[in-house]
Amino acid sequence: MSLSELTAQWVRSKLPKRPKDANKGTFGKVLVIAGSENYPGAAYLPCAACYRAGAGLVTLATIPVVQNIVCKKLPEVTFVVLPEEDGVIGEMALDVLFAKIFHDVILFGPGLDRKEQTAKFIYQLLKMGIGDLTFVIDGDGLNILSEIKEWDKLLENYGNSAVLTPHPGEMSRLTGLSIDEIQADREKVAQNFADGWGQVVVLKGANTIIASPTGERMVSPFANPILATAGTGDVLAGCIAGLIAQGLTTFDAACVGVYIHGLAGEMLTEKIGKAGALASDLLPLLPAAIAHIQT
Repeated sequence: MSLSELTAQWVRSKLPKRPKDANKGTFGKVLVIAGSENYPGAAYLPCAACYRAGAGLVTLATIPVVQNIVCKKLPEVTFVVLPEEDGVIGEMALDVLFAKIFHDVILFGPGLDRKEQTAKFIYQLLKMGIGDLTFVIDGDGLNILSEIKEWDKLLENYGNSAVLTPHPGEMSRLTGLSIDEIQADREKVAQNFADGWGQVVVLKGANTIIASPTGERMVSPFANPILATAGTGDVLAGCIAGLIAQGLTTFDAACVGVYIHGLAGEMLTEKIGKAGALASDLLPLLPAAIAHIQT
């Protein structure tokens, strides 16, 4: 298939319906596994983005110090408190989490850090294969995967239903290619590895590429330096997870999330210019972007 540019019309056709008689269960449940002592904000941003994208319930699985920070910033989120080791999620966290997974999609990675105990926890989670869960994997989740031999085989335990959201550096660690090689042919690289891994790949950057293992490819029309700041990728990951929770396929959710995120960036540029943005500035603009697409 040829590469198609995302348009507002295409995105409008994919947006989740919002029936008047809905309840929070109608719009799905997201479990976010994120944060560490050094990166507590990386847990807040995707949780808030899930809600801003329309998800009905968001649960954050994290360590106590992160819970204490996020609950003051985002009272709408619920928590699963995980055991802590040296400022990160501990290896035995799965014992706590296992009985509490009742969600439609699991987002993991933002701000987890790459310490051995957290990596072992993620490996155990993927190896467990407890059903047809859908994953969004971002940030340190991708870095942890890059250190697991044949990690893509582990995702087969869940029916190959995941969205991977690497920037070029993370893509380099996952593939062994140099950043220059990736950037020289972003479309081909994204498609080749979507095919090889059997997952949707969102290769972030100017004009983000979204590729599916069935050959579908879309490109974002947005290339905006205002998004080149820490935390904007966490917002994108949360947006995608929130859309999956509402019933979109992994590919459609990735495409719609990329477009909404990019449009929010454009709206933010109109407000403040091309520099000086905080990732959290995008959050209230996500529903504004959705409303703009619907008009």
